[in-house]
Amino acid sequence: MKIQINSLTATRVFAAIMVYIFHFGRDVFPFSLFRSLFNSANIAVSYFYVLSGFVLYISYVESKFTYGNFIKKRLGRIAPAYVLALILYMVVYFFYYKMEYSAEVGRQILYSLFFIQAYFPAYALVLNTAAWSISVEMFFYLLFPVLLLVQKRNSRVFIAAAVLIYLLTQIIFSLCFQGADHVESFNFLVYNPVMHVNEFLIGMVGGYLFKRIKRTGKKYWLAPVAIFFVMLLLLALRPLNFYYDVGLIAPVFMAFILATAYYNPAFLNVKALVILGEISYGIYIFQFPVHELVQWLNVYMKLPFPVFFYFSLLALCLVATLSYYFVERPVRDKINAITFRKRTITRL
Repeated sequence: MKIQINSLTATRVFAAIMVYIFHFGRDVFPFSLFRSLFNSANIAVSYFYVLSGFVLYISYVESKFTYGNFIKKRLGRIAPAYVLALILYMVVYFFYYKMEYSAEVGRQILYSLFFIQAYFPAYALVLNTAAWSISVEMFFYLLFPVLLLVQKRNSRVFIAAAVLIYLLTQIIFSLCFQGADHVESFNFLVYNPVMHVNEFLIGMVGGYLFKRIKRTGKKYWLAPVAIFFVMLLLLALRPLNFYYDVGLIAPVFMAFILATAYYNPAFLNVKALVILGEISYGIYIFQFPVHELVQWLNVYMKLPFPVFFYFSLLALCLVATLSYYFVERPVRDKINAITFRKRTITRL
């Protein structure tokens, strides 16, 4: 069951573009004026994790569904663009960089196709770099039906467990990060799916609170704009060598998502923003292959860097739009038409 809150959908495009700026545009005007903010813009990935837990909870908490059908629908949502982005990257890999196929490349492709690259520190960022987070997201999908059953059985225990896992994750990261003196150690801490479960759980807790608040009808003063500026300050004032990567500010994201969903601001319901929010997954997953393709073309166009950045961003939005309407939606509809007739997920 899909529940779409347009204001939350709209926020996705801002998060996706924040990540793109982090990767490719921190030195481009006007983002260069806010360098300290955009140095932390990759934390938008954490926002996506919290939002995912929130949206899945409110969509499925009152539904009966089979495990197979749930995974099928999630694959239908993420796999088409994911695979297409991988194919585009391989085109660049073999034709632009003129790399040769090898057993190692085959292993990288295999890990990527099965969404397991994030489990291996040396392979977390192989090929389409942004895809590591989808590997983590798939881990959440595999866990979600069980987590939802636990929450339904005892909400207080679930919330307490979510808080405990959040605190333990931050403590473990803080202690272990000091010893992460080489790339693989750092990758294990930052990209490992287990280290991000706390963000997804915080999102689910937010979904639970949203349902409770909505049911009571009470007007709690949760101001999305105020919380948004708190988020900006946390990002802009982040000390050097201090990381938010495994969900440290996930509770702030949860508060913003909860407030935005509850108040559903009109300015975030503008149709153009909602449409951009719907294609935002493409903006995120195609960012590296499209950037590389435009860089390939720029050998002939010779655009100066700022123009190149904005041109590649426009190209990215175009590719994401075409993918959404001509690949993602049609393939998703075909996958969703497949039916699994098995016992519904109703109890442990």
